[in-house]
Amino acid sequence: MEPPQCCASSMPLFQNDGLELAYEDIGAGPALVLIHGWAASGREWRDHGWVERLSGRRLLMLDVRGHGRSAKPHSPEAYAVPKLAGDMIALMTALALPEADVFGYSMGATIALGAAVLAPSRVRSLVDGAAPADPLQVTALGRALQGRGEFDPVRLEAYRAYALQDRSNDLPALSACLEAGLGAPPCEELAIFGGEALIAVGTRDRRFEVNQRLSECLPGGRFLALEEADHMGAFSDERFQSAVVGFLDEVSPR
Repeated sequence: MEPPQCCASSMPLFQNDGLELAYEDIGAGPALVLIHGWAASGREWRDHGWVERLSGRRLLMLDVRGHGRSAKPHSPEAYAVPKLAGDMIALMTALALPEADVFGYSMGATIALGAAVLAPSRVRSLVDGAAPADPLQVTALGRALQGRGEFDPVRLEAYRAYALQDRSNDLPALSACLEAGLGAPPCEELAIFGGEALIAVGTRDRRFEVNQRLSECLPGGRFLALEEADHMGAFSDERFQSAVVGFLDEVSPR
């Protein structure tokens, strides 16, 4: 791991595991690491209103490897959850942050859970939204996007179209990321994390029951069911945003 440096895109870079990774660092106050979902980038926290809602905090918005302006390896092994979580911890180390609150959504939720297991003393509190439910299905989807194996054709094309909305995305890298499975740590490992945690998911999200069980694995877990919200809608849902702001103000006051 090497310290941050400047890059031509104006986003600072740091190195970990032989990869150059990009992030934004804005605001002042308690540090909060924000981890985006699959096929997105740190920019989505601005696009969905979270940066404004989380004012009064130092926001660290990492472009997960394979996404945004970060390096894009094409090997599934590069996207093992401990490696993804290790990037987040490496960013904190590069910035000399002993601990931070961590908030991840979708793929980012799995990475946040991985970080809470990998380095529980570095995670002050945890916010998770809609972590992936079935690693085997995620792996099958990643392979199908590369033309290897079968998957529901309607869902496959929906994922492909979503990934290609951003022309800078690298579909082989994104496919390899999915092929890694992106499974959350098992319940017995999650029990290692003793901090406060908020787990949220929409009731119309196919991941609902899995995320409810994840909240029960965390000693300090709280569960928020967002009635009638689906996976995409829950992310910018006012109820979710208000709950997160209130939770963080309680456990990590500005």
